Parts: sequence; structure tokens; C-alpha cells
Amino acid sequence: MTSLNSNKTVLIIGGGIAGLTAALALNRLGISVELLEKTAALGGKARHFCCKATDACQQCGACMVNDALRALSFTALAGDPPLTVRLETELTAVHREAKEFLYSYRSPEGAGEGRAAALLIAAGFDPFRAEDKPQYGYGRFPNVLTGLDLEKQLQQTGRIVRPSDGLPPQSLAFIQCVGSRDLHLGHPYCSQVCCGYALRLANLIRHRQPETAVTIFYMDIQTFGKEFPRFLTETRRRLHFIRAIPGDIQSAESDRLLLTFQPEDGSPTRQQTFDLVVLSIGLTPGKDLSPLVGLLDLPLNADGFLAKKGPAFSLTAAEGVFLAGAVAGPRSIARSVGQAHQAAEEIAGYLWEGGAG
Repeated sequence: MTSLNSNKTVLIIGGGIAGLTAALALNRLGISVELLEKTAALGGKARHFCCKATDACQQCGACMVNDALRALSFTALAGDPPLTVRLETELTAVHREAKEFLYSYRSPEGAGEGRAAALLIAAGFDPFRAEDKPQYGYGRFPNVLTGLDLEKQLQQTGRIVRPSDGLPPQSLAFIQCVGSRDLHLGHPYCSQVCCGYALRLANLIRHRQPETAVTIFYMDIQTFGKEFPRFLTETRRRLHFIRAIPGDIQSAESDRLLLTFQPEDGSPTRQQTFDLVVLSIGLTPGKDLSPLVGLLDLPLNADGFLAKKGPAFSLTAAEGVFLAGAVAGPRSIARSVGQAHQAAEEIAGYLWEGGAG
């Protein structure tokens, strides 16, 4: 697409991987960007994810965040067209005036306002609250972790240990679909990322700590990536798969954990004890969506995420408002990056065709 030389600015709400990617793509197209991020750091949830490479890259996407941050630092030095980032900043008001958006925000430096020709919402998602599945004892049993807890531990130390005693576990279980595909919770959808991160984490653990036996409790395995069939074949050699979802977790001797489950083959209920249990939590609509929905009168889809307009990739029902990343539904880092690039192209096309006047 031909570079768009224009004084028009795009406002991006959210500085995770989708917002960062879109900001850089728009900037390369010659479009000014102002990005508002409510936290003190860019990168979103993905900045806490560990690299899952073993003796080869596992295409987990964690490195994409650092790549985007490095690219942003070079872009900021150039400053033409401007790419402004405001941290610890929240949108407080927005309304249309003709074909533009007038908006206000609040930051540690005080209140501010601006004018944008288009909006891109990339406010991300919230991890499922594991406490909302009390039968698994998260928060009560020290050796029950979430996938995000495990990501942070591996990112910080490179190894996994039991929080109760600091010792490496001899046995570990992943429980899939925690907070996803659950009608009782009102979350019937698949979160799409849980199988990918759990299997990659399990492979990384077996690579770094081969003394740890890993079991995966699952309903179905969600495919991911073009190399998935080969990856799953290799993974089945290293891990133990049980097609069942445990009903509950009980405390056992020495802070171990007793799982009760019904095998799919109809055999009697079984129990098995593990040193550590990891809950593969899913994605839920972000709590930041509510004020945005109110400010912009945006519709939600059946699962509570922001709705796109018909077959459009990023456009919403509101003219000039676009979406990127998991704000529109569960998706991986790679898919979020791809959609952010597409959103930048769609926004440039919208501005080029005069959609913003």
C-alpha cells in the first residue's frame, strides 16, 4: 500500500502485542499514532510469558513482544510521523464530532485530550480466575498453580519448583480447559491457546528437568501451527495423556495433591497423586471492555468479547472503530500479531478512502 502522508492520528487503546504491532505498522504507513496503556509497562500479558524453546524454537510467540518493544524504541527515536505512547493512562471520554473522535484521558501527569481520525481497540483479555473453580483448590493448596504462574516461574528462574518446599517436582499434572468449554461458568467457548501453551510448557519442563514425569488431563487437543501433527507425535513420546477432566483436587501427605477422575473408556473412577498441578486457565473478556462499550456504544458477541461487523476482519459496527487481538475473542500471540497487521491495513484504507473526512 502506498504510504499515506497525512496529519490524521489514530488512537490505539491498549499496549499489548496487538496494540504495539498495529502502532508500528501504522507508523510505517506514514500515519501518526497515539497509544494509551493503563499499566506502567508495554507488552500486556505476553510480557510475562517465557520462551519455550528446547533444542529448537517451539514457535510460542513470546519473543514477538521483545521484538516489538525493540522496534518501538527505534521508531520513537525517528519521530516522523510521531508515535506517542502514554503509560498509566486511561481513556475517560470519547465522542464523535463530524467524522473525527474527540477524546480525553487521565495520566499521572494530569488530564489531557486529543483528536483522532480512527480508533483501534486492543485492550486484550483477562485470564480466567482459577478461584472460580473452587474444587481445584487454587489459593488453598500451595502446589496448585495456573499456567500463568508457571510461565512467570520459568521466565524468572528457568526451572520449576514446588512453592511449598522449593523442591523440583517428581510428578506434575496439567488440567486443561479450566474456565473454558464450561457451561456451568457460562464459558462455552474454547480459549484456543491453552493446549498450545500447556504442551509447549510440558515439553520445556521435560527438556530441562527430565526427572519430572508430566501428565496431561484433557477433553480434546486443539491444533495449532502447521507443524502441529509432528509436534504432537513427538510430545506423546515424552508425556502421559489421560482423556478425562478431574472432578476435584484434595490435599495428600507432604503437600501432594490427589486427583479424582473418570477415564473416558468407562472404567471405574481412578485417583492419582502428584507433586504439582498446573491449571491451564483460559481467556475471558477483559474488565476494561465495559467502559469502552459504554463510551462507544459497541456490541458484544455471544461470548462477551467485542463484536466485529459481519465478515470484516477488524471493523466494528461503529464507523471508524477497529479491533485487534484478544479483545475480539481468544487468539494466540501469532494470530493477534497477524490481525493487528490486518487492522493497520484496514485503517489505512479507511483513511485513504476518506472515511475520516
